[in-house]
Amino acid sequence: MSHHDDANNRKSIDLKNLNKEKSVRLPGAIKFIGEIILDAVIIVALVLFIRTYLIAPFQVHGTSMCNTLNYRNNICHNGYGEYLIITKLGYIVGSPQRGDIVVFRPPGTEQFNRIEALFRTLLHIDGQDYFIKRIIGLPGETVELKNGYVYVNGKRLSESYLSKTNEGHTYPLVPGKTTFKVPEGSYLVLGDNRQVSTDSRSCFRSSSIGGCRTEADSFITPSSMEGKAWLILFPLDTMGTIKNPEYHLQTT
Repeated sequence: MSHHDDANNRKSIDLKNLNKEKSVRLPGAIKFIGEIILDAVIIVALVLFIRTYLIAPFQVHGTSMCNTLNYRNNICHNGYGEYLIITKLGYIVGSPQRGDIVVFRPPGTEQFNRIEALFRTLLHIDGQDYFIKRIIGLPGETVELKNGYVYVNGKRLSESYLSKTNEGHTYPLVPGKTTFKVPEGSYLVLGDNRQVSTDSRSCFRSSSIGGCRTEADSFITPSSMEGKAWLILFPLDTMGTIKNPEYHLQTT
């Protein structure tokens, strides 16, 4: 066999080995990419499940919940405030209670489906997309605003969390709209900063742009609630769980 034939044979063997190596590498690369994609799908599904059914982040914005939230150094801040964790599990196995601080989308606003909401959460949390208020009126109750106080079924509601500037200053935001009959399956909510909060009293809309459009717009439903404010993560000096107040219905 000539030197030329040996060279050709070696080239043929080298090509076969190279092709064999390529055939081995290709399935391995496909498997590696497939594992990455599978891991990504699992992570996204897990985040979606947690955000949909368990907990979600939220950042407080605005002054409507002062002095309970966004109140620092004796000042009620108008910008972004506390980072919260809101829990949804309680509203899956139970029902909203008076005193719950809830994050929700008000009636008539754009609703995002679960996938859109997930990616909005992953990319950026914008507290202005949601409202945060306190549940005051429960299904079937009659809530009346009288002499600066809240009355539930004819009895005055004691609200220990209100600041001195807000206690006794819960007034209607729409002229003449003082009584609210809460429908079954709905809730009436108010901000703790009663003198500036845009809430159920005006159907979550400024009275300068028409206020309430329909009677039902005064109330929110569990389907519109993102969840209950449960934990303050930041700032560190206020870190801790958010507890419901004890209520008393007074006869006077």
